[in-house]
Amino acid sequence: MKLRFLGGAQEVGKSSVHVEAAGLGLVFDSGIKLTEPPSFPLPAERVDGAFLSHAHLDHCGFLPALHRNHRMPVWGTNVTFELAHMIQEDSVKIDELKGHPKKYDQHDIDRLGSSEVKVQQGKPYRLGDVEFTFIEAGHIPGSSGILVEADGRSVFYTGDTHSTESRLMRKAKYPPHADIVISESTYGNRLHPERAAVEAKFLREVDETLERGGTALVPVFAIGRTQEILLLLKDSDWPVYLDGMAKRASLTILKHPDSVKNAGFLEEAVKNTTWVKDRRQRKRICAEPSIIVTTAGMLEGGPVLDYLSHLHKDANSSIILTGYQVEDTNGHLLVEKGYVIDEDSGKRFDVDMCISQYDFSAHSDRDELIRTIKAMTPEEVVLMHGDPESINSLKEGLGGVNVHAPALGDTLEF
Repeated sequence: MKLRFLGGAQEVGKSSVHVEAAGLGLVFDSGIKLTEPPSFPLPAERVDGAFLSHAHLDHCGFLPALHRNHRMPVWGTNVTFELAHMIQEDSVKIDELKGHPKKYDQHDIDRLGSSEVKVQQGKPYRLGDVEFTFIEAGHIPGSSGILVEADGRSVFYTGDTHSTESRLMRKAKYPPHADIVISESTYGNRLHPERAAVEAKFLREVDETLERGGTALVPVFAIGRTQEILLLLKDSDWPVYLDGMAKRASLTILKHPDSVKNAGFLEEAVKNTTWVKDRRQRKRICAEPSIIVTTAGMLEGGPVLDYLSHLHKDANSSIILTGYQVEDTNGHLLVEKGYVIDEDSGKRFDVDMCISQYDFSAHSDRDELIRTIKAMTPEEVVLMHGDPESINSLKEGLGGVNVHAPALGDTLEF
């Protein structure tokens, strides 16, 4: 087997790995990185098939362009494809608004759909002399690790993975053994706090905000984080509003009840919300104590900036971040400097609201990654999808295993 790292090497973003096995060229994921302008994976020379682990932009955002160039079949779960199309279409719109070079268009997304092959997790499939199996990854609905077996060797690509159960997701499953493990390393140098304590603190802050007459503004990622937060707020006595792409994502996930731990609870949580229809309604609900769950999770566009235009001077209100804020995003700017910039209008909002940040991560932390990688008894481990500090820390924790930390464009041959 020969592995070439087209993206996601020593970085988080544009994940993509090219695999040569049994005479075939295969690709795990093809994402983009939200730099300005966005950056893309290196080109692949030959692609006979591709595997999509899940529907986040850093894993699926470049797939229509890869398919335009190679016209290969793409395997993934049903809900993953539906969610991926949604965010690929949104990415095209954002590129148009920001004047970025066009990476693909709606026609490319539609044409990709004709080459998609829907899989069931846990069931083996074949392409030539390669056998592959998608295995539940616990990250977001539809997310999968992918086990590929060829030439008497096995490689397991974790994608993004979470080995602890959450309100939304069952915990990840893993093969009993893989000769080579390609693992994400996002939290390779960190441990997550105990989730029950995080949830209790979050709900306490929401209640305190509304009791003093403020609004609790909760920016979320549309896929996964939205639904997790709605489940947490399911029994709230306060009005809960849902805005942005989060609405469409929630309905899509509910069409695939097996993709989550308890679809009935999620359906109840979604029904407990009021859907926001337009900017006039946004302005009106900002005038009353309420909980607003809205995209985007890192404050990079979306309805959240509209809400901030009304609420940023209200010291009684809170903006409650629910995840990691990547450098050079508005979310990171808010945490570090206390202001955000609306790129569309050029306006700067100095935020007087209470600002807080919670770890609702859907990734395994350092200890979880070490346990699960070692449990697969691999001969070789390849670390990617992490910054150098995370990768180096995780590498130290995997003592006794042959560990590789490739750079962009590197090739490993086993």
